[in-house]
Amino acid sequence: MTELFTADFLRQLEGLHLLARQISRGRLRAERRSVKRGSGLEFADYRGISPGDDVRSVDWNVYARSRHLLMKLYEEEEDLRVHLLLDATMSMQWGKPAKFDRARQVVAGLAYLALANLDRAGITPIGPGPQPAWAPGRGRARFLRLLRYLENCSPAEGGIPLADGIGKWLASRPRRGLVIWVTDCWGSSLDDVFAAMDRLRYARHDIGVIQIRHEDECLAGELGEYELHEIESGTMRTLIIDRAMAEAYRQQVGDYEHRLSDYCRRHGLAHLRAEAGEDPVDVLRRTLFQGGFVR
Repeated sequence: MTELFTADFLRQLEGLHLLARQISRGRLRAERRSVKRGSGLEFADYRGISPGDDVRSVDWNVYARSRHLLMKLYEEEEDLRVHLLLDATMSMQWGKPAKFDRARQVVAGLAYLALANLDRAGITPIGPGPQPAWAPGRGRARFLRLLRYLENCSPAEGGIPLADGIGKWLASRPRRGLVIWVTDCWGSSLDDVFAAMDRLRYARHDIGVIQIRHEDECLAGELGEYELHEIESGTMRTLIIDRAMAEAYRQQVGDYEHRLSDYCRRHGLAHLRAEAGEDPVDVLRRTLFQGGFVR
C-alpha cells in the first residue's frame, strides 16, 4: 500500500472494527429499526389480510380464538446511511503533516467501520469546482477501491464558502442518515462553518464534526513584517505582526473555537477536535468512545 494507507494502518482498522462491535453490544448499542413494517424478527403489530398477502404471516392462533384473519407485522432493520464529507478546500493543505492527509486517513477509517458493519457509506469532497463523489455502497469488498479513490482526492484551488459546498451536496437529495464532516472548520468567514452546519441540521441528519487542526494555527508566529497569501481566495497583502496583534489573533482563535464547541453542544452535534499530528487510529478510537459516532 501507499505511504498514506500503510499495511499497519489497515491492520489497526480491523482491530477498531472489533472494538466497535464490542461497544455496539454495550453502552452505545442502538439498533436501527425503520418505521416500515417488514419481515424482520421482532413482532410489531397486526393488520387485516388483503388479497395477495403471504398466508404464512397469518396468526393462526388468533384465528382459532376469534375467527379473524390477521397478518403479523414485524419491525424491519435498515442499514444506516453514512455520509462522509471531506473538506477539500485549500486550507486543508496547510501544515506538516497536511491536514488533508490526516483527514483522508480518518475518512478511510470511518468508511471501513461502516462497510464492515454492512452500512452504506459514501464520500463527498466539499470544495470548489466539480468534485467526484464516492457513491454510497455496502460491503468490505469495496474498501480497496475506496482507498484508491481517496488517494486521488486533492484540495481544489479557488475559494468557496463551506455553506455553499454543503448546499450543493444537499441539493443532490442524499437520503437522511449519519453525516460525519471531517474539516478544519476554517471557512470564508467566521460565520461560514455555522451556516454550513445549520444547513445540515435543517436537513434533519444526525451530525458529527471531526475538526482537524494544527496547534500552530492558534499562534500568529514570529513578530515582524509579512506578505500574507490567502490560499483560498488568492489575495496577497502586507501584514505587520507586533505583540498586540499576536495576542489579538490568539484571543480571536480561542473565542472562535469556544463558539464552535458551544454551538455543537447546544444543538446536539457530536464534535471531536483532533491534531493533525495525532495518530489517525487514535483519532478513530476517540470517535468510538467520545464522539458518539457509533450508531
